[in-house]
Amino acid sequence: MILTLVLLSIGALLFLVIAYNVMQQYKQKVASDRRATVARYKSIADEAEAVLLNVNLLPFSKSLVLILQHRILDAYRAIAQASPGHVQIKQRIQDAQAQIASVQENYRSPDDGSFRPPESDRQAIQMLQTIKKMRAVLRVEHNKGKIDPQGFAHEDRRLELMLLKVNIANLLQRAREAMNSNQFGSCRQLLAKGLAVLGNVSDKDAYLIAREEDLRQGLAELDHRLQSESQKELQNIKDKEADELDMLFQPKKKW
Repeated sequence: MILTLVLLSIGALLFLVIAYNVMQQYKQKVASDRRATVARYKSIADEAEAVLLNVNLLPFSKSLVLILQHRILDAYRAIAQASPGHVQIKQRIQDAQAQIASVQENYRSPDDGSFRPPESDRQAIQMLQTIKKMRAVLRVEHNKGKIDPQGFAHEDRRLELMLLKVNIANLLQRAREAMNSNQFGSCRQLLAKGLAVLGNVSDKDAYLIAREEDLRQGLAELDHRLQSESQKELQNIKDKEADELDMLFQPKKKW
């Protein structure tokens, strides 16, 4: 009888230990999943905020700015749901809501002519990365049904043209540097490439039309430079031949 009680006690103790371990593992998994969820949504909010910081470099429409702001708000709300005790999350939600209200009331979509070319290679890379991230966000929000197909197509095309503008501006700068360094072959390749790309664009705006004309003028200037260099080189050869003839037929000195 005593042995039976001991065995039952041991069995009950083992059951309690196993149950405790299972509960601990479950709590750890829940905590781990919660941390992963918070980290994922925080990353979404941080990325959207990083894109917003560069809005001053690019003419983003009001719709795009609101998409970013709502994405931040949705991320904060998801964090609050996953981790109700998260510090300062309520204040961040309020701040995001205030930002959305401010954009809706005060933000005016810039026109396409307000595009400013990059001032350096570093800024060009920054602008390209920002546009690519914005296009990725736009696709995600469209897949969620938060933007209609027509609006998505319009905004995505505007972003695609922004990418082209940055690349063409950068190409023109490199072509000028190549011409100034007398790298005429590289200069011609760059200018011809830019014209070929723009020739396939049917919906060019005023900025791209002006850059297309710059590319044509660049090619004309390059041809003029090459013609001038060829004439100069030919004249140098003639001068050298004349000097050699003068040396050959000059009177010999008498000693």
